[in-house]
Amino acid sequence: MLADRALRTALRNFSTFFLIVALVTVPLNVVWGFLYQDVIGLQEVHDEIRDLPEGQKVSGVDSSKINQARYAEFIVLALEAALIPVLGRATRRAIEIDESGHVPTALGAWRGLGRRSERARDEWRGGVVLTTGLFAVVVWLLASAIGNLLAAPLGDQLAWAVLGAWRGLALALALPFALVGVIEARTPA
Repeated sequence: MLADRALRTALRNFSTFFLIVALVTVPLNVVWGFLYQDVIGLQEVHDEIRDLPEGQKVSGVDSSKINQARYAEFIVLALEAALIPVLGRATRRAIEIDESGHVPTALGAWRGLGRRSERARDEWRGGVVLTTGLFAVVVWLLASAIGNLLAAPLGDQLAWAVLGAWRGLALALALPFALVGVIEARTPA
């Protein structure tokens, strides 16, 4: 029942929750894509580049540059993970605005981060978090697969932009479900 309420809440204001997350994730991933556009453009031949003798490059990319792009990808992921509590507070603020009878906006939720939450809290309900978390993972996997399919036929010059933007969008499509689930898991029944 509580998982149902969490999913209804997430879907009712999904565009707001999506924008709350996308304002953070899309720019981070597009910057990553821009910085490593040469590596992204050669994705299909990464294994062959790794097998090249030391010092040989393909279009300026060698195995160390591929590894550097991978490490930078983990840094972006770590930044996104570190920002989850802030994203959660903005999401909770949007839910509070909605519950007060007003229309929540992403910018309004971000502006209200400093305010103390008046929302009642209860004990954790792990089932709600698990259900919405699994739903978020499925959405993220599907959205990521779609992004990879969209980027594949593009030329090497555009692949970085589509892949970078879509990585941020995939997370923005999925993370609201998990954030709302965590918030609703502590709301009194």
